[in-house]
Amino acid sequence: MLLRVRSIVGIVLTSAMMAGCVDDLGAKFSGRWGRDPAIPAAAVDTVAQNQYLVLSYLARATGRGLVTQDGILLPGTTGDWYDVAQWGFNIGRQDCEIYLDNLFRMNRERGRNDALLTAVSTAAALIVTATTTSQKPLSILAAAFGLSIQANDAIFDSYLFSQAPGLVSKKVSDLQEEFRSKITIAEVYSPSSAYNAIQTYYHICLPHAIEGVLLQKIADSGPVTAGKPTGATAPLAAVQAQRFQRSSASTHPAIRAPELK
Repeated sequence: MLLRVRSIVGIVLTSAMMAGCVDDLGAKFSGRWGRDPAIPAAAVDTVAQNQYLVLSYLARATGRGLVTQDGILLPGTTGDWYDVAQWGFNIGRQDCEIYLDNLFRMNRERGRNDALLTAVSTAAALIVTATTTSQKPLSILAAAFGLSIQANDAIFDSYLFSQAPGLVSKKVSDLQEEFRSKITIAEVYSPSSAYNAIQTYYHICLPHAIEGVLLQKIADSGPVTAGKPTGATAPLAAVQAQRFQRSSASTHPAIRAPELK
């Protein structure tokens, strides 16, 4: 029995290590001090080419004849690039929905794994209790399964928000709709302005942007007046926000974000 428990713990820890190795550690460490003081020419070429290709693909999708056969972008009109930006928003919205759907599924998988590990731990403890009078096996079982549950939580906490995925999705959707409704044709008048609008829209769904907005919303909220009627229970959103604030205060004390109106 103990051998099987150790095997389970080993599998969990190995999975955690493999999950960490998937990430590009080289890129993370190379950028940990920020960008270079002077803009590198090679970086400019890479970034410019990427932006140019993005605009080219979107311009072709509009069917407005903004790209020549040689792949050169034409000036077009203000309305042309506004249409390009709208296509970019559509693609950004789809990418964001896929990401938020993954968060929702992972949140459910985390709860499922915790429940299964707890159930197995209880069953193993009952079996050991029925077959031996020694307390040592029970102590080892408790420690092993406790470690497994903590490892499972640690792995998923590195990807998930403390807030409910549904609430995060609703906030992001509201921000995207607000941004999109405020963009006018007069503001998107060229390839560069179109790309800027698209990139700003993409930024809304980045993990650090979502976390910053949620933390800013909590920081800007006023204190609850004592004795004020709140019903039988506090609203679910308020409870989730309090949990998020407590879990994030120690690790992100200085995060600032755009104001959420």
